[in-house]
Amino acid sequence: MIKLSVQDGTRRQAVAVDGPRARVGRSPECEVQLPSDPTVSRVHALIDVVGDTLTITDPGSRNGVYVNGARVQQSQTLAGGDRIRVGPFVLIVQSDADAYLETVDAAGAEGERLQAATGLSAREVEVLRLVAAGRTDAEIATTLFVSVKTVQSHLDRMRDKTGCRRRPELLRFAIDHGIA
Repeated sequence: MIKLSVQDGTRRQAVAVDGPRARVGRSPECEVQLPSDPTVSRVHALIDVVGDTLTITDPGSRNGVYVNGARVQQSQTLAGGDRIRVGPFVLIVQSDADAYLETVDAAGAEGERLQAATGLSAREVEVLRLVAAGRTDAEIATTLFVSVKTVQSHLDRMRDKTGCRRRPELLRFAIDHGIA
């Protein structure tokens, strides 16, 4: 099974594909269908599963496929956490360590309840989940595609709203409110 997190700006969607191959592109026949964008080919990339190994291939897209910033020439092996760029979209290969992404996406009404109960914004709850998971500011920034300064700004606002001044206090707050 291929598990990806597809990010388009601030929107994130978890995608799971059963099967040995997933086509990524804007065509309705693709297993991972991206919104119509002129920089995305009908079939922009192919992700194959062979045993426990994932590989990605660029079948000749006009704008290329990039993994962790490097253009894919032939095919390339993927690992959990790898970032695949297809036009303006970023697909993150999920590993067990990144299971919190599914939690964030599935939060729905629970996330709204937490926001109402804690006074935190949706993004602040997301940052708090990552803090509770033991991530550093730099790791949180990389995961959320923001700068470290933005993460620190979120943490400052969270501290103002919760009264928690240190990371251990934020962790206790997360546990007490069912965020961790």
